[in-house]
Amino acid sequence: MDQRLQPSSEQRVTIRRWPSEIPLFVVILVVSIILWIAIIFGTVGIGLIYALFFGLIFFFAHLALIMHLRGSAIQLGPNQFPEIYHRVVELSAKAGLKKTPDAYLFQADGGLNAFATKFFRSRIVTLYTDLLEACGDDTTARDMIIGHEIGHLRSGHLNWQLLTAPGRIMPFLGSAYSRACEFTCDRWGAALCGDPAGAHRGLIILAAGGVYKKNVNVEAYIGQQRTLDTGWLTIGKWLALYPPLSARVDVLSRPGARPYSSWKGPLRALGIMAAFVLIPIVIATSIPFVFQPMLREMGVLSNDFGTILSPGLAPQDSFRQPGSDTDGSADPEANSGVDGSPATAPSFASVAEMPSPQPAPTVADERLNELAQQCQAGEMQACDDLYNETDFGTPAEQYGNTCGGRLPENTEECVSLVAQ
Repeated sequence: MDQRLQPSSEQRVTIRRWPSEIPLFVVILVVSIILWIAIIFGTVGIGLIYALFFGLIFFFAHLALIMHLRGSAIQLGPNQFPEIYHRVVELSAKAGLKKTPDAYLFQADGGLNAFATKFFRSRIVTLYTDLLEACGDDTTARDMIIGHEIGHLRSGHLNWQLLTAPGRIMPFLGSAYSRACEFTCDRWGAALCGDPAGAHRGLIILAAGGVYKKNVNVEAYIGQQRTLDTGWLTIGKWLALYPPLSARVDVLSRPGARPYSSWKGPLRALGIMAAFVLIPIVIATSIPFVFQPMLREMGVLSNDFGTILSPGLAPQDSFRQPGSDTDGSADPEANSGVDGSPATAPSFASVAEMPSPQPAPTVADERLNELAQQCQAGEMQACDDLYNETDFGTPAEQYGNTCGGRLPENTEECVSLVAQ
């Protein structure tokens, strides 16, 4: 329908948006612009190609929805359910819309819902038949439902969706904005139907349906909000696109009030989220120190792993392999005896022929400190004992492995390198 509306100033109603709606929209807009810049320039245009691809998918999915509505749903008009159609016209005029949106009646297999959407310049309100049946003769509750959807159009919630898409899909941020929009539209519905009690009933019908709506204990239903005051359910509320219906009923029951809130749920939720971040970090940083003795015994620590654990030290094998030269390469002659059996030949006639030692590290343990001093003095057995008795990756262990800093690439026992 393309009926132009010219409401008088007396007809029109105004409402105050939910307090967090505009601030959240500004944040979403800023975040979206930053992300679009990153997508376009940070990926040299490749990200924009992916964005266009997914955008086309959503466009054609929406196109299929519009085609289904226009081809299968019943469009309201002067000659098609005129009573409901005229209410859409009147409520649109009261809201200040310049043009009546297209309105459709849609059978959705028992769904109690309604929604507003747009397609290019067309604005559309769709009412589910089961929801209207649940309202029955309660025209005020029905008007609340219609007014809520008109509120989405009047508030511009369907505008700038492409520009703000990156921010809208962000967890917590986009969902918080969506919930604020729903609270704003509940205010529109209450204002347009003109009866706070009727608006209240409209939400109760969404929760209980037409058969049980009259028997709902509203106070008990509002009190259900307290059951959501746990850590996990608070996270669920933060991620939800719609506020709990019990909270929406609560707000309409107490004009100007905020939904029930408590510090316990948010505090527990923040604790859970912090644990999800901190526990992997703690595990990742503790793995080398907790599991290195076991891995060392199993012989699975690699050269690179040892280097990472001991930055600044010369890279070397984690385990000595008899039969290697001081540069780590295999020496067949040194490893073979007269009968071909493995053997290790000494590389130095005496300690004096070895390179000069490096200063011994200071170790808190008295025995290990004594071994380090003896190793520096030239006692090769002390070097081997120091290597075997210290923790992997420590300076003392490296000092023993290199025979007192004499052989940075050593992979053998120090005593086997010197002739007896």
